[in-house]
Amino acid sequence: MPPSSVLVPTLLVCSIVCCLYPILLSSPHPTFHRSAISRELDSFVTQKLNLTALYPPEEPLPNPPLSDGHDTFSACLLVMDDNHRLIEWLAYHYHVLPLRYLVVAVDPRSKTTPTSILNRWREQGMYILEWSDRDFWKRKSPLRDIPDDAELQVKRDRHRGRQKYFYRQCLIHLKEENRTWVSLHDSDEYMVYNHAGGDKFREWEDKMKDRHSRSVHSKEVRIEPSKTPPTTAEEGAMIKYIRQEQEAGLEFYQSPCIGIPRLTFSAVETSTSITKGLAPEIASSFDLEQFDTLRWRKHAPRNDFVKNALGKVMIDVSRVDMKNTPMFRSLHRPIQSICPAPWHNDWSSGIRINHYLGSWESYSFRDDARRGFERSREQWEFKSTSSAVQDDDNVTPWLNGFVESQGLPKASSLLHNIGLPKHYRNEKDHRWNLLPDKLAKIMETDVTIANDNKMVAFDAFVREKYRNSSLRR
Repeated sequence: MPPSSVLVPTLLVCSIVCCLYPILLSSPHPTFHRSAISRELDSFVTQKLNLTALYPPEEPLPNPPLSDGHDTFSACLLVMDDNHRLIEWLAYHYHVLPLRYLVVAVDPRSKTTPTSILNRWREQGMYILEWSDRDFWKRKSPLRDIPDDAELQVKRDRHRGRQKYFYRQCLIHLKEENRTWVSLHDSDEYMVYNHAGGDKFREWEDKMKDRHSRSVHSKEVRIEPSKTPPTTAEEGAMIKYIRQEQEAGLEFYQSPCIGIPRLTFSAVETSTSITKGLAPEIASSFDLEQFDTLRWRKHAPRNDFVKNALGKVMIDVSRVDMKNTPMFRSLHRPIQSICPAPWHNDWSSGIRINHYLGSWESYSFRDDARRGFERSREQWEFKSTSSAVQDDDNVTPWLNGFVESQGLPKASSLLHNIGLPKHYRNEKDHRWNLLPDKLAKIMETDVTIANDNKMVAFDAFVREKYRNSSLRR
């Protein structure tokens, strides 16, 4: 007879499994049976994530004196429970751009506050404003709370409308503050020099040379930098590089609104040995797998607007009459009179944005209004593998450069608590499964993939996934 100290926990675990099993059998998502049990047992043996301990509430520290607006970047950023990503995002853009003025709007539904993280960077010389809705919502009628059970379209419209108002007011403010270049990308996106190498890239480049030699594409000229772009290890080099290329007359950099293509990075893991090899000098000082920019190296094909989605922009507000711009209709082309159409050609772009899907825990961490529809477990699985075609390490040198410029003690302090704790599992991730009516509609149709349409490809992925799981049962 085993001792009671062993028997009681064993019986408790067995009880958990027995209670879960009938629920899982009736689940409309059979492929999650085993993983759901695994996650429940994980949550039994690991600590519950204490958000208050991770990100303690703080009052904002006083801002430092304003830095020069000509040789630094500014940014407008919307956040909602993004702290695990915000730490890396701030360090990277502080070092590479250099980012010195940030306006942050925190979603009122957010369960965490970013202030404790932002205070680190105020002490580093970054000027940071934390806005609430009343700071940018200038209409007479206030923003009203939307109930949790509101229709998806209502939630989506609120989210996108709020984004447009925030970005416009943020740009107006930065214009008044005599800033110049402003980035408008998210906390899972990183601006990087667009000069990749490797066999897969060379294959793509040869193909593009042939394609762009034809008359129909003759206007899409391969960008030729006046000088070799720096690496991300070089501190504060991007603004200098942009100024240099403007003076050299490169067309890409002349507009006050530059369109930037995105490149989606999948959730296909990089081996630990490769990850450590990307920053060997500091591999023993940091858990490099906590960095999105080092952990995820495989991306979707360039110029595939289905997998990479539409591009983003950066705007030089010193050259734009912001107060007289019309309301933004699209975040991908906020000012139609000066911003290009959002299908930005990678071939002719000197800068790009790396967009990281991230791990499942990171993807599902916040309570997204699109959960169960546009953002679901199935969407994450589909994007995880369909965006893993080529490798790219352009972004990775930044961490070595950051540690070298800051020193290891300061860099470690600024990067403290980066990523989600390794023990974290989403205890409610069943809520991210496709909504039953959405799944039923997909399963009832049988459209073959005659093109690369995103929804057609995703629907086919879902049908194969659940039909195969039914056959295995």
